[in-house]
Amino acid sequence: MVNQSVDTYEGSAPTPRDRRRIVDESGRDAILFNVDSSEANKIKLWDLVDHTWTGPLEKSMAMEHYLAKVVFKCSCCTEASLHEGDIEKHLVQLKSGYESHREAELHQGIGEGGQINLTCTGCGTPMSMRKNQGTKHIERICSDYDAHVKAGTIDVLLTHKYATSPSVSMPEQVTNTVIFKGEQPEVDRVSRSVDDRTRKRRRRKRRSR
Repeated sequence: MVNQSVDTYEGSAPTPRDRRRIVDESGRDAILFNVDSSEANKIKLWDLVDHTWTGPLEKSMAMEHYLAKVVFKCSCCTEASLHEGDIEKHLVQLKSGYESHREAELHQGIGEGGQINLTCTGCGTPMSMRKNQGTKHIERICSDYDAHVKAGTIDVLLTHKYATSPSVSMPEQVTNTVIFKGEQPEVDRVSRSVDDRTRKRRRRKRRSR
């Protein structure tokens, strides 16, 4: 039974934003209808690689083309490509990136417009000083490499790119396996004393003049 106190809306079809506002104002008694015919033939798909929803797609295009798309994917991260060899290149780039960034520093300089910026010594990329962009850049490269080293065995997967829902299980095939060996980052390079106790500062005696 519909609550008679709920306001009715007449005139041209409301926009999606207006329909959401109508629902919020009317409460639980409002019924949300999709009256836009252009949206009726659209569908969203779940990206199996990025684990995100796509934007609205034409239903026929989504069913015939998007759901048929397959890619080669790294089993340890979201790296994907239409070409199998690109995944092996990805692993090579991970190692070279780590080797050039494990001791990288951020050098401060003057950029365009006289603004102070930072430059990564590992790759020469200019960085903004906002939100620790430079530090996050170096940490991300080293942590990505470390994750692949810990995995040890990396599978190159041939898998579908999209599905209709996160709960849908799509078949995948292992086309190649790479043993990813590397040098583990040194966590603690600071030499410590045996007992590692806090040393107290000695007070210097003042000499009488």
